[in-house]
Order: sequence, then C-alpha cells, then structure tokens
Amino acid sequence: MVLCGRAFVALGILMAGLSHAVAEDPAPAAADPEDSLLSRCWSSDALAGTDKERASKFDRTRVDLETLRKIARPERAPIAKPLRGSIRSVKVSPDDKVIALTFDICESNGHRTGYDGHVIDYLRAEDVKATLFVSGKWFESHPERAAQLIADTRFEIGGHGLAHRDFTKASAATIDDEIHLTEAAFLRARDQLVAKSCAADLAEHAAPQDQLTLMRFPYGWCSAKSLSAVADAGQLAIQWDIVTGDPDPGLSAKRIAKAIIDQAHPGAIVIGHANGHGRNTAEALKIAIPKLKEDGYRFVTVSELLAAGEPVIAQSCYIEHPGDQHRYAQVKKRRRAHRK
Repeated sequence: MVLCGRAFVALGILMAGLSHAVAEDPAPAAADPEDSLLSRCWSSDALAGTDKERASKFDRTRVDLETLRKIARPERAPIAKPLRGSIRSVKVSPDDKVIALTFDICESNGHRTGYDGHVIDYLRAEDVKATLFVSGKWFESHPERAAQLIADTRFEIGGHGLAHRDFTKASAATIDDEIHLTEAAFLRARDQLVAKSCAADLAEHAAPQDQLTLMRFPYGWCSAKSLSAVADAGQLAIQWDIVTGDPDPGLSAKRIAKAIIDQAHPGAIVIGHANGHGRNTAEALKIAIPKLKEDGYRFVTVSELLAAGEPVIAQSCYIEHPGDQHRYAQVKKRRRAHRK
C-alpha cells in the first residue's frame, strides 16, 4: 500500500496468515547507456545500492520551509475537468500490453527513511521504466540519491507530499505546502544535478525532468478539497489498481510477485515501495518482471501510459475497494488508542 513507516502496521491486520519474508540477494550491476548524464556523473559502484541504506532512522530534522518557499513555482494551467479525479489505471487496447510500475519513496517528520537501491539497481539492469513518487523531505535528506534518480531517463518523478501528511485532515495552507514545497525540493535537487561539472554540456544530452506533473496522496487518502488543490496546481492525482502489499513483513517475495502477475492487465498501475519499507520488493521484481516480459508486457511510465489510452478515474481515493480507506482509518485509530 502507499504507507510510510509505522502507518502500515494497522493494515497488516487485514493481511494476516501470509508467508514469511525471504532474504534479498545482491542486486545486479546497474546498466546504463554509455554516455548518458547518469553514467557521466556516477560510476557503477556509486550507483549501486547497499543494505545499510535501506534502514530507517529516528531523525528530528525538519525541512527548511523558508528556503523552499523562495524557489519559484513552475507555471502550469489547472487540470481540465475530465481529469480532475483520482486516476487508478488506463483503459487501453487489449492488444497493447503496457503496464506502469510505480514506487513510493516517502518520509515523514520524526524519522528518515531509507533508499532501497536493490529495487533501483534491478530496474536499471533490466532497463525497465518506472514512475517514482517521492516526498519532499526525502529529496532533502537524500540529495545524492535524489540527483541520481532525476538523472536517470528510465524514471519519471512524481510528488508524494512534503512530509507524508494525511491530506484529508490538512488545512488548505498545509495542502498547498505539501504540493508546492515538494516540487520546490525536487527543483532544488535538479538544480544541484545540473550544476555538477559532469552536466556542463547538457545541450548535447537530454535535459532532466524539470517539473512535477504527477502527484500521489500519502496513504492513498484524499478528499474533494485535496483533489481540487492538486488539480488546480496542474498535477494529475495518480492512484493504482494493483497493490503489491510490499511493506507487510509477512509477505514473501513470491506472494508479492504473484499479486502483480495474477492481476496484471493492459493499462494497469502497480504500487510498490523503494524507501526500505518494501520488505521483499526487489526479490519480487526478479520474479514478476521476467514473467511479465515473457507474457508480452512493456513497462512504461505513468505519463506514457496516460498517453496510450483513456484514464480510469474515481472521484474518491481508496486502497483497493471503495470504502476501505475509512475502514483502515478506524483500525489505525483503535490501535493508537490502545497504545495510549
């Protein structure tokens, strides 16, 4: 699910009885075109993920809001009325076997999440495109990894809120910060990338992404007010229709892969995690991606998927089925009361 840190624990109640997690093998070496911005700025060793980076840490560091507020906002028209909702998948021709893998990289106040380089390394090695929904705080706390992700043309970057707040309970001002300051953090990371000496002659190479046009709500929760705010900011709200459940420690790589393979369909959007909270995500991808390729699927970014067909849009947000957002919120509330 699209859950960050301890927020997933309550949902684990709904997924009991699943098999135990399996250990990860070392990731394959990253593959990249010989003279891309990514390969010019980093060696294969510098790009490779490590087990140590996957761990989360207690951290009281806060984002420098005033610095981010000074960064100019890109000018974009509001999203047109037909697209002002929660996009769950895309209706494409049955013969067009395209699918979008997405990975949340979230971080909230009070702790610093990790970086699951094993996921990223495998996507690079298999030359698989994906869309990464990144929180502003993670951009700020992982500047080098953020620059690497922005430099990689396989990956499309979307916003995931500044500090993984619940948009359904946030004020209008907080929602504005969560949307716009996340993009400011992205732009600051991008500016640091293009300022590197290895990026000096960008005119001869594809320039990195220069704005965020996609957004995913933290926890997958939204309200009419927050849906409107995202659309007014010129961003599409992206949900999903295939849940890996990868933060659940009880889910093995085989079970995660099975969920992807069994539910795969042309136009699907799959959600996983790449911030260390996806327990067996990299191992699951090693099972699912070869199988999907064998079945004729092509991996595209969310924007490419949207360009290929008609988006399937809901006017509310939910994890898997309508109403489950409310049920999960009640479970979470009861567990908090019990801890007190």
